[in-house]
Amino acid sequence: MAETCKHHTTHRDDEQKAIGFTRAKSPIETQLIDSRHVRDPMHLVLLLNHQYGNGNYEVEMRHNYFTIRAPGKLQWSEVYAKCR
Repeated sequence: MAETCKHHTTHRDDEQKAIGFTRAKSPIETQLIDSRHVRDPMHLVLLLNHQYGNGNYEVEMRHNYFTIRAPGKLQWSEVYAKCR
């Protein structure tokens, strides 16, 4: 039984190291996009999912601006082409 607990702890430590390594590799950047440039917010979500993967970004709407926190910034041409 002690072996199981030890193995479980080691596995969790390995996962945390892997997650930490991934985060260190791609720092989170913040980008503001005026909501006037996004006709359908669902298109923005689809673009973010395609670019960064589901759950690898955060979006907040405040004062008519989308605040996006992601491993990089979206190109304006992509936002304009896919969200208008």
